Amino acid sequence: MKNLIFVLILCAGFTYASAQDVYNSSGKPGYHKQTKKKKKGYDPDKLILGGMPNLDFGNGFVDVGVSAIVGYRLTDHFSAGLGVGYLYSKSPIAYDPNNSNNILYQNENIIYPNLWARYFFYRNFFATATYEYDIISQKVPFDNFGNLYPPTSHFTNSCLFVGAGYRWHIAGRLSFYGELVYDVLQGKNSPYYPGQPTIHFGIAAGL
Repeated sequence: MKNLIFVLILCAGFTYASAQDVYNSSGKPGYHKQTKKKKKGYDPDKLILGGMPNLDFGNGFVDVGVSAIVGYRLTDHFSAGLGVGYLYSKSPIAYDPNNSNNILYQNENIIYPNLWARYFFYRNFFATATYEYDIISQKVPFDNFGNLYPPTSHFTNSCLFVGAGYRWHIAGRLSFYGELVYDVLQGKNSPYYPGQPTIHFGIAAGL
């Protein structure tokens, strides 16, 4: 489902990129062509707020969560900020040795604060980087010694996502965005290991 949404966004972007205007935080076109008096200090028009629920399931896998971001547009092309998210993950990993008809699952609760930055290099296309710190609580059906239902494990992991994305203007200051990224750190406790590209998407005001 995530892949389908991202492909549709990219198709729409390539189709209309040459016809779209670049929007400022007020939603008016031609931002880069206007001459505006720069404000000194904090400018609320440059504030970015956003987030997105997460839902993905199939073949026994379940991912449910929510994330939020806050940031600031430092220049016409560059934005940066903070984020936090929560994800519950359930995945089948083995059959019960005492009952071959019973599937055993691994459960994870993940809290992930992050730092992010985006640079718009051409119209609505941007390069992105995000440092994510995963705080993981994991429950597995058995340990390395075959003991059933060991205590819950707690550990952490660092991720560094780099990639590119596209912003699709909806209305006013509101935009939908999608990005394709890769975790270059590939930590042993990473929820994204083994390394494969990951799709992130969300809705933001003022991006």
